[in-house]
Amino acid sequence: MSEVRAQPPYDVRGFAVAPELATDAYAKLGALQDVVGEMVREAKVLGRTVPLGGGYAGEIGKFMAEYGIGGRGSAVQQLTAFGKELETLKHRIGTALAKYQHADETAADGVDCTGG
Repeated sequence: MSEVRAQPPYDVRGFAVAPELATDAYAKLGALQDVVGEMVREAKVLGRTVPLGGGYAGEIGKFMAEYGIGGRGSAVQQLTAFGKELETLKHRIGTALAKYQHADETAADGVDCTGG
């Protein structure tokens, strides 16, 4: 079989976003981080061993404890990792906004609007 490779008609290394949309996304990511933080706190409560008795109820209590803070794959671990990813994304957006603002200020210094 022959292999066909096509180049996309656009630059795939990055994309541009209006600064006001990036600012809005940054704020919404912050709000999402707050929600994730609350979910971590609630999952830690789940992680407490709940004395529900024996048998099936005991199994549910054990599952809740493992799901909450039980280590690898637990709700707390996954939510914490997600929160870190959100922080990384916010940092990238903040860096891009700072670059945009710097470029905008630099360009404004070179614009002469006198005479019309």
